[in-house]
Amino acid sequence: MKKSIVVVWMVFVFMSLFATRVFAEPGAFSLSLAGQYIPFISGDAGKGDGAPKYDDAFDGGLGVAVEAAYRLDSHLSVLAGIGYEQFSGDSHQGVSFDDLDIMTLYLGGKYHFPVKEKNWDPYLKVDIGTVYFDSVDISYQGVDADYWDSSWNLMVEAGIGTEYTFSNLGVFCEIKVRYMDSPDASSELREYSDADSSWSIPLTIGINYHF
Repeated sequence: MKKSIVVVWMVFVFMSLFATRVFAEPGAFSLSLAGQYIPFISGDAGKGDGAPKYDDAFDGGLGVAVEAAYRLDSHLSVLAGIGYEQFSGDSHQGVSFDDLDIMTLYLGGKYHFPVKEKNWDPYLKVDIGTVYFDSVDISYQGVDADYWDSSWNLMVEAGIGTEYTFSNLGVFCEIKVRYMDSPDASSELREYSDADSSWSIPLTIGINYHF
């Protein structure tokens, strides 16, 4: 728990420093709002015979994200973001899972490829930060139990994207590969609910306003 608190505070401090730099040097600042679709999460969501995979316990997820970015030069940008996602709970071998709600806080960077068409901006993107897993309950034959406790954990993602700009406004899309460390197992079901880390592929479409 103490480690998770330290990670959260580090992200908060870096985002504060980033925001101070951005507002002190206007001209290359941008703010984006995006919708996300995560078709699956891979990995083991529990331990033992018959334990569920993540995609056994949860359906695909939907989310939103807000990012602030600063263009350092023609090739490099730095950014900070926050996101919220929800994965609908499913049933596995008679066990019903609640929805999985997560929040992400992250810092990142982009490498912008040089192109002849000035309206297009293809890029590589890497983010690192923390993910908050809300607690998840399960129900089996009318009996409820805690499955995962709330926790903060490591998140890393990398991918590619492109943006098309109309004056100050841009439309962008991205595809990323995401790693998330495992949520904290409930003490009462630890032998069963002790999950592994997970992988997913978020698909993102959004709008970007350049100041």
